[in-house]
Amino acid sequence: MEFLLVILLYILIVATQAGEYQRKLLDKLFKNYDPNERPVLDDIDTLNVSVGLAIQQIVDVDEKKQTIVFSGWLDMTWTDYNLQWDPAEYGNITTIRIQSSKIWIPDLLLYNSADDTFDVTAKINAVLSYTGEVNYLPPGMFKSTCPILIDDFPFDEQNCSLKFGSWTHDEATINLTNKSSRAQLDSYIKNGEWYLEDVTSYSKSISYECCPTKFPFVMFVIHIRRRTLYFIINLIFPCLLISFMSILGFSLPPDSGEKIGLEITTLLSIIMFSQIITGIIPESSLSIPKIGIYFASVMIISALSIIANVAVLIFHHRNVKIQQPIPRIIDLVICRFLAKILRMKRPNEEKKSKNKSYNLESELNDNCSKSLLANVLDINDDFGVVGGKSNSLINRNINSRFYLKQQNSNSSNNNNVYLTNNQVGLKRDNSNMSSSGADNFLYESSSINNKADINTVRKNLGAILKEIRVITQKLKDDEEDETKSLNWKFAAMVIDRLCLVVFSIATVLSTVLILFTSKNIFKPSDPHKIF
Repeated sequence: MEFLLVILLYILIVATQAGEYQRKLLDKLFKNYDPNERPVLDDIDTLNVSVGLAIQQIVDVDEKKQTIVFSGWLDMTWTDYNLQWDPAEYGNITTIRIQSSKIWIPDLLLYNSADDTFDVTAKINAVLSYTGEVNYLPPGMFKSTCPILIDDFPFDEQNCSLKFGSWTHDEATINLTNKSSRAQLDSYIKNGEWYLEDVTSYSKSISYECCPTKFPFVMFVIHIRRRTLYFIINLIFPCLLISFMSILGFSLPPDSGEKIGLEITTLLSIIMFSQIITGIIPESSLSIPKIGIYFASVMIISALSIIANVAVLIFHHRNVKIQQPIPRIIDLVICRFLAKILRMKRPNEEKKSKNKSYNLESELNDNCSKSLLANVLDINDDFGVVGGKSNSLINRNINSRFYLKQQNSNSSNNNNVYLTNNQVGLKRDNSNMSSSGADNFLYESSSINNKADINTVRKNLGAILKEIRVITQKLKDDEEDETKSLNWKFAAMVIDRLCLVVFSIATVLSTVLILFTSKNIFKPSDPHKIF
């Protein structure tokens, strides 16, 4: 029990002495100390202050306001000759913590601050060494101006400068130097949008218009690069798909009715994405970002594709009954020259090439068996053939056949009319044909015995012949119009194929030359796990 009391008494005595030593030290240090006095031996001496910076996290980079916000702390070190002591005289105390308001602190500020409060550092204790060295590390949330270069957006790199310097002391009174060529990054927390490549520093002195002397400063340059994965997935990749959808519009048939609708929808989608980009990048007329140029090129291609599709539809739906046939220049340039380059053939040419081996046989068949509608326009009203091309009126397979019998003018015999199930015998008189080429037909029947009945039959057959002539002429006109319409449709097909090739090449070239020429497009978004 007595032993424990001795130990406790010893601890209390040592603690009392330690507190007494520190109290004596503070009384000795601040007895005649003035915090407004620059801590140098001679007033003409220059006080050396080394400055460092530790960055903890990049909080925000505002492209619209062109500012950067980061958290960290300054690391300032200088020597105060008034704050020196011998540790042996004060219980081997080598360092003490002093309130920053009680000692001289350099008025170091961020020159290019964008915060409402110019000095954003917290007032904390300074670490004082027995050699008089003072280490002051004030933390803060720094907000600085950062000119954003948008030329390579979203594959851009930015260099944000932080200029720290004394507000009142020139280089004759304070010499600011950087502690290291790089900032301290061991406590850095990586940002999801920006990759921190490096933070370099250097010191320099410059003069301003207000003051003739030079003022020193320490410059820290933050080198950051944008992580592009977000923009590739959410902006560039959808825009690529939409731009190639505008090309697919040329592969749709004109009769589908969706060509113009697809192109207009594509154009509106690209405009929507460009508006999203406009809301991100700063409003600057000094330069245009690459992605803005790319969206503009895609919009131009989409607008031109609408015009091209309108031309294709005009050619395809050309009404030859109202408008003229295809001009010769269009036929030569589009239907022949461009079609040959694009390796396209007319549908009738392809059919002819496939059936080339059967041309001779088809010609023989056409000469041997001509239809009634193909030759009905050559028949005159007297049921002969104009120009004596043929002396037979109807010799085709039809359900009812008529056999004509010749009746001579001196014949007194009654002619027989004989009917079978589907045949009526008719014969043609070729011996007594008149010089005008008109044939005389007689129809013999048991119920028709006079000339009036024959005239009635002639009139009925004449009316039927006129109707057949009208139908035949209509069919021929429709066939000619269809041929002309096919020429216009073939020209539309050639233009459609040409636009498909040209716009595909333009889209691929614009994508490669604008987007893939950026030096950062193939760099990884997260090279290592720290920054």
